[in-house]
Amino acid sequence: MSQNLLELVEGYFSSDTVHQTSTALGESESSVGTALRSVIPLALAALFGRAQQPGGTAEVYGMARQAHSTGILGNLGDLLGGMTRGSTMTADADGGLLNRGAELLRSVLGSSYTPAIEQIGQQAGVKSSSIHSLLSMAVPVGLGLMGRHAAQNNLDEVGFGTYINSQRNSLSGALSRLPGGLGNMLAGLGLGAAGAAASVGNAAAGAARNVGSTMSAAARNPSDTNRGAASVPERTATPARWPWLLLALLALAALWYFMRGCNREPDTTDTTTTEAPMDTTSRMAPAAPATAPTGRYDKATGNYIYDTGSTTEIKLSDGTVLNVGSNSTEARLFNFLNDATMTVSDDKTQGWFSLDRVYFNTGKSTLTAESQAQLKNIAAILKAFPNAAIKFGGYTDNVGKADMNLTLSADRANAARKALMNSGIDAGRVAAEGYGQEHPIASNDTPEGRAQNRRVDVRVTKK
Repeated sequence: MSQNLLELVEGYFSSDTVHQTSTALGESESSVGTALRSVIPLALAALFGRAQQPGGTAEVYGMARQAHSTGILGNLGDLLGGMTRGSTMTADADGGLLNRGAELLRSVLGSSYTPAIEQIGQQAGVKSSSIHSLLSMAVPVGLGLMGRHAAQNNLDEVGFGTYINSQRNSLSGALSRLPGGLGNMLAGLGLGAAGAAASVGNAAAGAARNVGSTMSAAARNPSDTNRGAASVPERTATPARWPWLLLALLALAALWYFMRGCNREPDTTDTTTTEAPMDTTSRMAPAAPATAPTGRYDKATGNYIYDTGSTTEIKLSDGTVLNVGSNSTEARLFNFLNDATMTVSDDKTQGWFSLDRVYFNTGKSTLTAESQAQLKNIAAILKAFPNAAIKFGGYTDNVGKADMNLTLSADRANAARKALMNSGIDAGRVAAEGYGQEHPIASNDTPEGRAQNRRVDVRVTKK
């Protein structure tokens, strides 16, 4: 049975998430919860509509895989941080996914976008800017959940398209319950008539209409929570249908134009945001380290045991003393942060080095017990350099399917990130992304080489 995407997204916004979101926006929890009941179906409808267009399924599939591989669902701090940066946000570690929420709806609704968010804001009792932020958050969450479902069920593009189409009835029913005929603005996205015939002009004026005579009783009841079984209410008449078809064609053309723009390379001269605490590259895989690490292959564990050099002391500014190898990850990280002459390279494929004592259980993203020591050391170093930020990159060998390896590598990078957060490092200072079996540092033809390729690398993104 296919998972109900609408229910999954609604489930993501748990009471704790709503609390954190309301705090970030400066709105009440109850108002944010009310607003999300309109924002979530609108955001998902935009993704659904894009998937119905030529090449759209492949595009949404790619965005969903990207969202899952970057671990965006576990990075609530990144989502909330992106929401509060305002309209000048640039692409973050999520590859610009935060920007696409409101922009997808803007491209669909055109000149009606502003009246629509104002109407939702008035109905929920929140600022229009907060609705804009919630839309910017809902789309990447939806993409992340779709990507996770695809990974868990090993869906290819065709299977992903089937999954998207299975959400039609659920989304149509949710749109039919939106206030003031908002759902009708998306009626041209392949979801059918989502509600009664309320004109775009009425929505622009922000006037909610009583359309009970043309809606089913279930659609009229805003407290109905049976989202999965909701059906599309039928119209009793179809007057003036051609204006709606024209609006739909114009909206879809605008959406196509916008989505093409989303795939362009970012303008490297844009300096509107200079304080992002993490690597802003999307799927830009690191180059292999300049010098290959030395060590030996341990057949019993299947791990590569690195030679970290003779033991040395690292004395941190807070008085903490770390006893680590002179060539260990900790030593290299500390030396880089402590040396004022060493700067973060603008080339985001450079400056990576491997965590030399972090391992995982075979085929899983579960950290082994001995891995915690190095991650705790890294957390201690970051505490001593409060302005620093890093990014983890996960890798696998080439055994198994590439898609599954990509997911596994992302999960492992995020496991390392979570370990640092558990040690008191703010989520905004640590990014994580999986690169799968790309860029091996050794040959995959031998057990020793494959062990070296199963790794998590780290890069300083800010000093």
